[in-house]
Amino acid sequence: MPPVRSLEDSWEHRKSQYLDWLSRDGYTLLVAERDGELIGYAVVSVNEGAATWDVGEQTAEIETLSVLESERGRGVGSALTEAAADVATEAGARSVAVGVAHTNADAIHFYEREGFQPFYVLMLRT
Repeated sequence: MPPVRSLEDSWEHRKSQYLDWLSRDGYTLLVAERDGELIGYAVVSVNEGAATWDVGEQTAEIETLSVLESERGRGVGSALTEAAADVATEAGARSVAVGVAHTNADAIHFYEREGFQPFYVLMLRT
């Protein structure tokens, strides 16, 4: 894996990306709250389907999903994933994709429990 950015640098990049996403059509912000406190969020995009694979004319992708560490294992991620599936269905998408770093075993297991299956491998050469 490439080196990880500092938290400050990472946030500057993420913040810019999030603002861009949320200023455009086709992106939906989902939030999870408990007692008025933000405990998780996800951003879902809806785009044209793949040219090669018959996964529908529209596809959705969970661009990012994050749950406070103290809230993990309490159904928050599952609720956000289900809400992402609802966004997909409402937009006419038949499938939802999510990208996960191959070293993030916990996230891979979570998404597998949510019904996701390995599909595509993105290779990186630096």
